[in-house]
Amino acid sequence: DEIKSMYDLKVWDLVKPPPDAKVLGCKWVLKYKYNENGQVTRAKARLVALGNTQKYGRDYEQTFAPVVHASSFRVFIALANEQKMMIHQMDVNTAFLHGKLNETVYMRQPEGFVVKGKEDMVCLVKKSIYGLKQSPRCWNQALHEQLVIMGFTQIASDACIYTGAIDGDEIFLAVYVDDLLLAAKSEKIIAQTKLKFQEAFSVKDMGLLHHFLGIRVKQNNDSIWIGQDSYTHAILERFGMTECKPVNTPMDPGAKLKKAKCDDKRFDPTLYQAAIGSLLYLALHTRPDIAYAVSKLAQYCCDPTIYHWQTVKHLLRYLKGTDSYGILYTVGSNTVTVYADADFGGDQNDRKSTSGYVVMKNKGAVSWKSKKQTVTAQSTAEAEYIALNLAAREASWIRQLFEDMNRKVEGPITIFEDNQSAIAMCKNPVNHQATKHIAVKFGYIRDELESNKIE
Repeated sequence: DEIKSMYDLKVWDLVKPPPDAKVLGCKWVLKYKYNENGQVTRAKARLVALGNTQKYGRDYEQTFAPVVHASSFRVFIALANEQKMMIHQMDVNTAFLHGKLNETVYMRQPEGFVVKGKEDMVCLVKKSIYGLKQSPRCWNQALHEQLVIMGFTQIASDACIYTGAIDGDEIFLAVYVDDLLLAAKSEKIIAQTKLKFQEAFSVKDMGLLHHFLGIRVKQNNDSIWIGQDSYTHAILERFGMTECKPVNTPMDPGAKLKKAKCDDKRFDPTLYQAAIGSLLYLALHTRPDIAYAVSKLAQYCCDPTIYHWQTVKHLLRYLKGTDSYGILYTVGSNTVTVYADADFGGDQNDRKSTSGYVVMKNKGAVSWKSKKQTVTAQSTAEAEYIALNLAAREASWIRQLFEDMNRKVEGPITIFEDNQSAIAMCKNPVNHQATKHIAVKFGYIRDELESNKIE
């Protein structure tokens, strides 16, 4: 199937290589595709060019291609649910092969499919085959050009979300490489859009969205639920925690995480980093409740100790008891609400504080973060003030994202904060003794307050 698609799309021409030509190798990558329940749906073969031997300026120039941001994906879900839109999914077959190369690239003939009598010839690659460094960008440019032809408009706040309309009915589109999400109120509009895509690309219609990037999606008439229960089970199985005893908190409140000392027992950093990487993906998409714990544990990836690993296992035990947790978006108030907080000097190594916020829409979280502050706060109020600025910047971007998707946010966005001194510092423009040393960049929240964008 893979070779057939190469021939159908005329990906290469067989030519005699010039004497000084750099010829890239290629290989077959074999993998299984899984559904939302973790079951194998098909075996897949992919021909990949060995782009690791490419040289910048000779074989490629630009490589960057955007993908939809995790927060944008959740806003997309929340807005679709609020407007009672259906979300459908499409997958572009051999997507990269639709992009056109601007550089001259030669590649060896694929193993098992060398043309008899032409063994000395090589492939002059014309399309952005998988494995080349510039392939994602070439495909993204080809997709963008097609979307513009179809009447879609790329929004400014996220380059992978497009808005459009057919016969006056609004339609949203989100792009993650070759996965496309369509949201509209009418099945007819979605069907017409799919038909236009099928005329331009080889597209697989996946129907109603139910599985995306390892995230399970349940669509009902008045709610949408997203979660990663199958992925959580896979993490527990990978690290031998399927039979562990559940606990009630992501992190022991009494845990004191510190850098390793000379006499501390070390733990395998490769295994520790693998666990943190898996947990980061979980915390990024559907589990704001573990964001703080993962953020803290990720700071010790270079030199983990047995104690650090025990804290990771505590988090895995928490996931064992909460594997079915996810985010539920329901039809309700269309207001955006933000909660911000900070600890004070919580880091045991350098006494820096941690900022945290969560943005709520339709009773579900659409954006969140837990991040160690870059400066050392000298008071609780100062730590909270810095956290408020982080939340205000996110609130400003969320407002812009909604407005780009034709959903005006009425009035200022409310940020809830529990430190009265920090609130006073935001409202008081005077640089008095308590605030004159704080960097100018943290004064952003005052501008937002004065322009009535937040309160």
